[in-house]
Amino acid sequence: MRLANRALGALLSLAVMAGGVVLIVEVIASRAGKRPVLVHWHTAYDWARRTTWTAGSVRAACGVLIVLGLILLIAELKPARVTRLVAEPADAGAADIDTAYTRRGLAATIRSAAIGVDGVRGASVSVRRRKVSVAATALARDRAAARKLQDPVTAAVGQRLAALRLRRAPSVSVNVRPGSR
Repeated sequence: MRLANRALGALLSLAVMAGGVVLIVEVIASRAGKRPVLVHWHTAYDWARRTTWTAGSVRAACGVLIVLGLILLIAELKPARVTRLVAEPADAGAADIDTAYTRRGLAATIRSAAIGVDGVRGASVSVRRRKVSVAATALARDRAAARKLQDPVTAAVGQRLAALRLRRAPSVSVNVRPGSR
C-alpha cells in the first residue's frame, strides 16, 4: 500500500499544482481585462450561481466523494502486510539489535528443511503472519508412504523454526501428498 499511497500522493500534488497554475493564469488574464485563456470558467460560475445545494447533481457528487473517502479510509486502516518476522538476537546482551527474517527467506529455509527429509521430492511453502503452510511431495506414489512422511516433515520444519528463534513462532501446517505418476 505504500507504493500506491506514494503514487496517489504524487498525482494529487501534480493536479493541485496544475490547478494553481491555471488559476494564476486566469486571474492575471481577468485583471488584464482579457477573455479566459485556458478554462472557460464563466460557464461554470454561472452554473454554480443558479444551482442550489439540494440539486441532484450536487448530492450525487457529494455521495461519490464520500464513498471514495470511505474506501481510502478503510484501505488505510487495513493492517500492513508483515514482510519481516522478528527473531530474538543470538547474543543475549545485544537486545538493542533488530533481527528479523523476510517471508521469502523463511519460506526458503523451511522448504530446505522439508526437502531434507528422506523420501520427499519437493515442497512449496506459504508464509503468512501467523501460519506457515508446507505442501510436500513424496517420492513414493502411494498414499500410505506419503502419510508416513507427515511426522518426519513436521518435526524437521518444527526444528528449523525453533532454531530460527522467532519471537512469535507461527503455527505449522504440513501436508504430504504422494508423487505423481
